[in-house]
Amino acid sequence: MHRYTLVRATLLAGVLLVALAAILSSGCSKKPTSPSASYLGPGKELSVGPSLARAMDEQDLHTPALMTIPGVVGTGTSIGHDGRPVILALTRREGVRGIPQSVGGVPVEVRWVGDVVAYSRPSPGGTLECGTSTGNDNECSAGTIGCVVVQGGTQYFFSCNHVFARENRASIGERIDAPGRYDGRPKCDQTPICGTLAAFKPISFTSDNVFDAAIVLPDAGRPYTCAEAEGYTPTSNAVDPYVGQRVKKTGRTSRLTNGAVEAINVTIRVGYSTGVATFVNQIMLPSNFIHSGDSGSLMVEEATNNPVGICFAGGGGASFANPVRPALDYFVATVCNEAPAQAEASAPIGTPADGGTSDDVGGLRRRTP
Repeated sequence: MHRYTLVRATLLAGVLLVALAAILSSGCSKKPTSPSASYLGPGKELSVGPSLARAMDEQDLHTPALMTIPGVVGTGTSIGHDGRPVILALTRREGVRGIPQSVGGVPVEVRWVGDVVAYSRPSPGGTLECGTSTGNDNECSAGTIGCVVVQGGTQYFFSCNHVFARENRASIGERIDAPGRYDGRPKCDQTPICGTLAAFKPISFTSDNVFDAAIVLPDAGRPYTCAEAEGYTPTSNAVDPYVGQRVKKTGRTSRLTNGAVEAINVTIRVGYSTGVATFVNQIMLPSNFIHSGDSGSLMVEEATNNPVGICFAGGGGASFANPVRPALDYFVATVCNEAPAQAEASAPIGTPADGGTSDDVGGLRRRTP
């Protein structure tokens, strides 16, 4: 499997920072809305060896075999209760049998995550903010505008392929709305245009994926800002994830949530309306970090606002995000960190939006995220 550049270079430093932070903040209370990662264990017990890098190597080596066990939908690398690296076997249901207790000398912990599916679903007029509802005009659905990115001096809205590009079925130039039509009044009614589809990375259903992303050229008549709806602006300094990293996101459904990275280097099978896709090098978070409709939301570091990931899927036991740096590299873009901005030009009007089961509603493809 391919692993994104520099992840390992930051892992050990990240683990040490987690330990120090845990010791310093052990007396602090958490906000009621902040998901916890209690299984990471007390910071004082956190140790470095065997190295996370070695655990990731063993995970990569044994993932193909682990994924053949009925009920296993993914793997990841995390920190166990005793502070040592572990390999996670992510399962569709509880009680999956046949999972080894260790592989290559690294302990294996079983973690129930449920059936993992792409999370999009059902912010009205005025200045359009990031972290709010959007969707392809051809579908009654909605996800989240994650952020604004800059490519060659031009600004674009950034979200998931399954939010903007209808899981590869869209054509460049299709109309994108904000809010998404799932949030229309009445539901599926026409909502205002926010731009047109400019580019997307196709999701593969036969080979590994690293991210699910697309960009949209803003409509000239729709004012917008690079700031998130919950009052902060991401920086342009994208960073790699590490276990225990404190993060936050603003999404269409659950708005502002805070949490901690539970596992990295995750391989996971994700259900879309058109099939099941395998994603590698993913980030795992608590199950209540994102919900249906939050797909596309930008995950940033809690204290610095540095971009970390693209929230896109989840199951009953976990949430998942793509690493953001590979997606930005693909589009040759950086995250906008400016104050309110205005689109410079409009693009042609077109069509569609996102992921889940679907039926026809007044000629639209309606999805139940």
